[in-house]
Amino acid sequence: MYREIKIGEHTLPMSANGATPIRYRMIFGKDLISEFQQVENNYSVAIDTISELAFVMAQAGSKADMDKLNMNAYVTWLEQFEPFDLTNAAESIVDLYMSNAQVSSEVKKKARDAVSGS
Repeated sequence: MYREIKIGEHTLPMSANGATPIRYRMIFGKDLISEFQQVENNYSVAIDTISELAFVMAQAGSKADMDKLNMNAYVTWLEQFEPFDLTNAAESIVDLYMSNAQVSSEVKKKARDAVSGS
């Protein structure tokens, strides 16, 4: 799923797809789903997770060479924003990712129903 999201003064192309959690793990060494489960209890984890997710989806949206992404590229990317830009855009960032997950779940359910004859 593709969407342009405004973060501070920047409007960025962002893309969420089936590779998003894999790319997240490759770059940050963490499981995205586990991170989301920790978000409710820890504001710091929430900010980090959303910022990292935004980075992955922005790189995918701009068709960057995903194999060259690392922590240095992430920090350089963050430098373009003011301190609370990503926090203020958090709802749009998470919504894009979750919309992709919801669409995938609906497609899987329809496919399962079609196979089972429901």
